[in-house]
Amino acid sequence: MPENNPDTELYWLIGIVAAIILFGLLVGLCVFINDFSSELRYLNNEIGRTTGAERRHWIRQKRRLWLSLIPFVKYR
Repeated sequence: MPENNPDTELYWLIGIVAAIILFGLLVGLCVFINDFSSELRYLNNEIGRTTGAERRHWIRQKRRLWLSLIPFVKYR
């Protein structure tokens, strides 16, 4: 019967924890991208629907949405 090396068990544990963390980050990234793209789609629809001052407002909102990708800029 092979003997389990404590270092091997530690590597497995680190690998499992790293995989769980990476999976969580991937899910969070997918949620962020989905929310961003749906908001961008909404803004583009509003830009296409409106004219004049209201259109400038939606274009400004779109610009703020894109700037919100910078970590210290808030969208809302």
